[in-house]
Parts: sequence; structure tokens; C-alpha cells
Amino acid sequence: MFATVSLLLAVILALIAITRIDIKPVQSRDALRLSTSARSLNIDPSHLPPSGWTSLRGQLLNPGEASVDQEAFAAAPYRAQLGVYANTASELDLSVPSFASSGYIWLIWDEPLQRYLDAAGISIDQRFTLLNTLISDAPPDLQPIGEGPERRVDGGYYQLFGYRGRYLLDQASFRHYPFMSISLPVFIEADDVDGSLSYDKLRLEPDIRDSGMGFNARILGWLNQGWSIAEYRHQYATSFGQGGGESDYSMVLFEISFGTSAWASVWRLLLPLVVLMSMVLLVFKVRPDEQDARASIPVTVLLTLVFLQQTYRSDLPVLPFLTFLDQVYVVAYVVTLVAFVLVIWIGRRYADVEEIEDIECRELAKSRLEHLDSSWPVVVVIFSTIAIAVAWFSIPPGA
Repeated sequence: MFATVSLLLAVILALIAITRIDIKPVQSRDALRLSTSARSLNIDPSHLPPSGWTSLRGQLLNPGEASVDQEAFAAAPYRAQLGVYANTASELDLSVPSFASSGYIWLIWDEPLQRYLDAAGISIDQRFTLLNTLISDAPPDLQPIGEGPERRVDGGYYQLFGYRGRYLLDQASFRHYPFMSISLPVFIEADDVDGSLSYDKLRLEPDIRDSGMGFNARILGWLNQGWSIAEYRHQYATSFGQGGGESDYSMVLFEISFGTSAWASVWRLLLPLVVLMSMVLLVFKVRPDEQDARASIPVTVLLTLVFLQQTYRSDLPVLPFLTFLDQVYVVAYVVTLVAFVLVIWIGRRYADVEEIEDIECRELAKSRLEHLDSSWPVVVVIFSTIAIAVAWFSIPPGA
């Protein structure tokens, strides 16, 4: 009893200490808001995760804000249509996380924007950048294809560019791992900090008709869920030293969504865990006089659990929270520890029972121990089911 109370006190003190030293994250004040421009969502709604996770960034505009945004779009002096076609998507690395991609980006712009470019003595690719390009692998953001802009019959201008590189993956449902979804994004925005191409002056309209992805835009081992393209209002929490208010820019986000196979995740990651927990369930079915065999099973299971967890964690980045699979392993650790403690305690109780001289009392004590042996699997199954269900349904919506 004294040892139990001491252990509980130590756990409480440890939790208090961890809570006091835990770091509270500071959120960036940059913000994204989905604009009222046309948006293409080439994803079957039935393929969206039932967990509620979505690749949508930021918040939707309310009706009043949407009306103001439409008026601002019509009044913008510069407008350009931007399309993206991803030829390839590969080399997904969740530990960074990042991915490699290549494809085409094209721009169609009007005469006012061309006059601005001519006055500045620059080409249009010098005023656009891919925001999530990894610095260590950064090639030229946009690589012009052809000799220069083409004049269209409607008086506008057109130019095609190629892009290739590694890009930061900013959003994934890691909390649901191994049942997770990810989006591979490409952010395109005006590279301009003096305010001449801010949100109220330049608006980018996604080319929803011709944008898309090629047959090589897929990740081996992941299921393609479709693609989307949309314009966002990117609000920076700075004026870049220019004075005045915070800077806003029009940004086009093209992304391809992927998800894991639920069956593959179960067979690859959860089935070995189920087998191990079955061994813990059956530990008390070993004969009581074989105490060494009983005690060795939880120890072996514990070492195997540590090995399996380290194996799958090596594929993930360092996360400030527990994934769903992490929480399942926590339940497995608790069950294994309790099984080991009970094995030791029951083993000693059986030894004490043999020393009882009263036959009726001895048989009653043995009956109680045998009842504990037989009820252990039922208790573990009920506890594990409830704990795992709570772990899943307690995941924050949209995480």
C-alpha cells in the first residue's frame, strides 16, 4: 500500500512539473482567407476523411466580407489569370516534411499590368515567387519557356513557365496517423514589398479550366484524392518597413491531396500490436506454478513495443503532440505494466496460499486468484476499447 501511494504521489508531482515547464507555442499573426474568386475542387466528397480534416487554409469570408471582396476584385487595376499543371509529385518525406514536384505554370495578364512591367523594366516572372520552395534546394522560381510573352488576340499577354524543386508541406493530419491525409501545396504570390502589387492592386484569378495534374503526379504507397486550386488573401503581420498598415497580397494555392489506405495501415502497423496484446491477454492462462514463464511474457512484449514504436516514429517529424497511434501505444504500455505487476503479485499470493493450513480457506483463496486470472482478458478488452475510442474521438476537429 505504501509503495502504491508513493507511486501515485510521484506521478502527480511529475505531471505538475511537466505542466509548469511545458512551452506554450506562439502562433504566427500571418493569416490566409479564401477569396471569392472561382475555385476548383476536383475531389469526390466521398473521398474526404470522415474525421473532418480538410486542406482548406484560413477562414471563409462572411457574406458581408464576400461582397466587399467582389467589389475589390472588380476595382483592382491589375489582374492576371494563373494556372498550374503538375506533371510529377514524388519523394514525399514526412520527417521534414517536404515533397518534390515539377510541372507548368502559366500567366495571362492584361494591358495595365504589362505597362507596369514595362515601366519597371522587368519581366513578369521577376514579380512572382513560389513561397514554399525549400531554400536548400531552391532553383529559379519560374523558368520561362519560349522567347517571351505572347500577345493574344484579345489584347492580353500569355507566358508559360516551368517549375521544379522541393517544396515545404505545411499541412497534414498527423494527429490521425496512421489514418492520415496530406496536401502537397504550391503557393504562388507576387514578389513585391513596396505595395505596388498588393491585394487591392493585383488580383490573381485561378485558371480552373486548364489547371490539373498529370498521371505521374502520384506518391507510391499513397492514394490520390484529387486536386484543388484557389485564390487566398495572404495577410502579412508586417509592412516590411514601408510604414502604414500590414501588407496583403493575392496568392494562388494549387495542391494535390493524398491519403493512406486504412486497410494497409491496419495490416502494417496495428496487426503486430494486436498480436502482442493478445500475448498479454493470455499471460494468466499460463499455469500458476510456471511463474518464470508468466513474468517473461510482459517483459518481452514491453521490449517489442519499444522497438515497434521507434520504427514508425522514425518516419514522422518531431511533433508537439501524440498521434492516434502514439496514444494506442500508451494504452498498450499501461496494459503491459499492469500485467507485469499483477503477475508478480499473483505469484506471491499463490505462494502464500500454499502455506494456509485451513483447506477451506486455501481453496477459497485459490478460487479468488483463479477468478482474477479468468477475468483479466475481459477487463483488458473493455479498458482498451474505451481508451482507444476516447483517443480517436478526442482528436480536435480539423486537426
